Amino acid sequence: MDIRSKRTWAALLLAAVAAAGCDSTDETTKPTPGAVDSLVVVPDSGAVSIGAVIQFTAVAYDSAGQVTSATIDWDSSDESVFTIDAQGRVFGESEGVAWVIASVGTVVDSAVVRVTAATRGWFTQPSGTTGTHLNGVYFLANGRDGWVVGDAGRVLRTYDAGSSWAQQSATTSANLHAVWFTNANEGWAVGNSGTVLRTTNGGLNWSRVLNTFAAENLLDVHFANRDSGWIVGENGVILRTTNAGTSWQRTVLGSDHLYSVSFFGSLDGWAVGRSGAIIGTHDGGASWFSVQGTVTASDLRAVWRVSESRANAVGIGGATPRTVAGPDTTLWEAVEVGAPHVLDGVYFTSGTTGWAVGFGGGGGLILRSDDGGASWLSQSPPSTSSALNDVFFVNAQSGWAVGDNGTIFHTVTGGLP
Repeated sequence: MDIRSKRTWAALLLAAVAAAGCDSTDETTKPTPGAVDSLVVVPDSGAVSIGAVIQFTAVAYDSAGQVTSATIDWDSSDESVFTIDAQGRVFGESEGVAWVIASVGTVVDSAVVRVTAATRGWFTQPSGTTGTHLNGVYFLANGRDGWVVGDAGRVLRTYDAGSSWAQQSATTSANLHAVWFTNANEGWAVGNSGTVLRTTNGGLNWSRVLNTFAAENLLDVHFANRDSGWIVGENGVILRTTNAGTSWQRTVLGSDHLYSVSFFGSLDGWAVGRSGAIIGTHDGGASWFSVQGTVTASDLRAVWRVSESRANAVGIGGATPRTVAGPDTTLWEAVEVGAPHVLDGVYFTSGTTGWAVGFGGGGGLILRSDDGGASWLSQSPPSTSSALNDVFFVNAQSGWAVGDNGTIFHTVTGGLP
């Protein structure tokens, strides 16, 4: 961000002060020699780990562009992310992004600071739910606000990137399998016996949605925007809304269970399921077509569509099929990473980089691909005998994996050591 943009942004924070303490000045009034006319914070951005310190300084200039002495006031735009002392030293408190604000009266400049965990690779975050299987995870783009759902109606909420988790009341005892938020307030969770839950206040309260008329176990939910969303489940059921859940259209495609659904935009989507079922849509789910030919006979448990042409699925027996460009259309090709693996979750942050989670070798398994799913390498999560059921990333570095027995793993390095 250039200095002019930073000053404009930061000046908004002190607009009330400026309005209260500054009268308009006639343009013929001469500036006071030595008075502070501008500030420049150095550096203009920085990164610090939790518990560490980074130093910022500010240089004051008068109206002639000469350096002048001044007492700088330092503030943090979010003290839950970092605090700052009177000397401009920033102390990392929890993961997130916030602003350093330097001011002399109403003259302001700012710098952005990103705080990350100090640990590399994957590490454990205590969930407080040791005996509960956790099945779905979702985070907002800020990487701080997230939700996890699990068996027996369990809903967990974090405001600090998972450093701490608190239970929310979902008013259901049904096993919940997936969760999705369309903004910081509006979210959806789905589960057994046709359970669809909705919140409009960030999960403080959840209510049962009764207009889906579904009784099947519902296994995944995906929204392209606030209005357009899809739910899939057992016995080939697909529920679709185009008006933020005011109404739902129900479609049943055969009898194969559909375990996962993913869209790129509001028109192009894939759903996958039992016995290698892969179905697609180009009209937002108004109609669906089946992929011809046998890509795999294994159950496909998750799918992620990262672009119009690129998608990846994972499943039983180490199945990891992916899309490739064909002469006239997008095609699916078979890829496998090993028969002993059971893969239940997949997420790609780009056409090349993605992660898959599941169970293999007697414990939780995390795989990473850097070539679009053509090949996969095992990463090293903390030792666990619990299966991992879902994975979610907000960027190429910051992600979470959740699983059985209350397991939550986190990385700020893309899983790399």
